Amino acid sequence: MTRDWRAQRREIRAQRASPERLLTLAQLDVTLARLIAQQSRTPIPVLEDLARHPDVFTRRKVAGNVRTPADTLRTLAAQRRFHILKAVAGNPNTPADVIDDLARHPHHTVRIACLENRTLSFNRYYELAHDPHPAVQTAWLAHELELIRAKVTPLPTPGELSEWLDSAHLTFRRVLARSLHLLPPDQQTDAADALLDDNDPVIREHVILYASEDQQNPHARDPSPWVRGVIAARTTDPDLYHVLLHDPDQHVRRAAARNPQHTAHPGAHP
Repeated sequence: MTRDWRAQRREIRAQRASPERLLTLAQLDVTLARLIAQQSRTPIPVLEDLARHPDVFTRRKVAGNVRTPADTLRTLAAQRRFHILKAVAGNPNTPADVIDDLARHPHHTVRIACLENRTLSFNRYYELAHDPHPAVQTAWLAHELELIRAKVTPLPTPGELSEWLDSAHLTFRRVLARSLHLLPPDQQTDAADALLDDNDPVIREHVILYASEDQQNPHARDPSPWVRGVIAARTTDPDLYHVLLHDPDQHVRRAAARNPQHTAHPGAHP
């Protein structure tokens, strides 16, 4: 029995079976049905048939298969199972009007899945930027930053950046803090200074390197050695420098030893 099972799986993977044979195998066992539904070379008639399979996970595999035709995806999009709809939203063959409809679906994970689909309209894309759910807004920002990194979309305008910095959602601000390196130097400093007011320890560790000295120095007693170390290596305040030169953490002391003031005062000891 085990040999037959393994032979059936190999037959499916090799796609040597006829559509009729594949459908027969799909009826024998739900695991085989799911395997057939996800294969990139499964014949289209088989996918169309499996789109009506009683097993929801088989239908989800069909919804995510790049060979599934648009009409079948449109039919699957009419179902209520949100994980099927997520697969439909991520399929590049899904018609643009279906993607735009799914971008307003009540379940936030379906709306997030639409962000990766290239057929999502410009208007719907920017609706998701102001979505009421924080996870959708955060996913939108992460996607937008990826586009900026790939240089396929322009850098944010000052107004857009200001709007991002004013976000009420901590996860949104954390994603922005991790991506300041994508911004021009002047925007990096302005954004870092604004985010330092957030007083979130994760955000501070990401933005301290980009902040102006006036905004950095007040955090010299931060619990994070990384934050104190950045300040120790860069501060021009001699009193603060000497305090950090004798910090309990060796990482901070080493950073202070790299400060230009250490060269100016060779008698100082790390």
